Amino acid sequence: MTKKEIFVAAIAICTSLELGADATSQFTELLEPKRGGAQFNLEDVTLHDEEGTTITHILDSVFNVWVPVFDEEGGENFYAKPDTELGWSRFSKAAEKSRKDREKVFKATEKATFSDVMAGAITPDEAKEVMVEAESARKLIVIPEDLNVLELTVED
Repeated sequence: MTKKEIFVAAIAICTSLELGADATSQFTELLEPKRGGAQFNLEDVTLHDEEGTTITHILDSVFNVWVPVFDEEGGENFYAKPDTELGWSRFSKAAEKSRKDREKVFKATEKATFSDVMAGAITPDEAKEVMVEAESARKLIVIPEDLNVLELTVED
């Protein structure tokens, strides 16, 4: 049973039991499906064509730069999310690849460091230092040079 079906059934029960408007209102507030995810103003994160009908760029939520929806060859720079108001993910495929690459390097460093400690090649204190550096590198977000971004300038 979906959340929506549970919600509809609960309201029907409230109505059939004649619990009154106050009780039904409280159940409605408690059970009503919530809108998940980050809230944002669509106009603040999109740029449109001259006619204002087609989204041309999306403000990447990871890199915080304007990225075209499609690359020069017509490939998608974002994952399609048709069930959302925007219709696209807010992070680009390049941002997701960057995150996965950083995570892969971090996990490999973590595994190698653990092996080195177990083999006696480094001390636990040295391992802590290596892992602090690895964590810093994992959090460092670098925009790929080959990512086509739109540079906006403000005129005086």
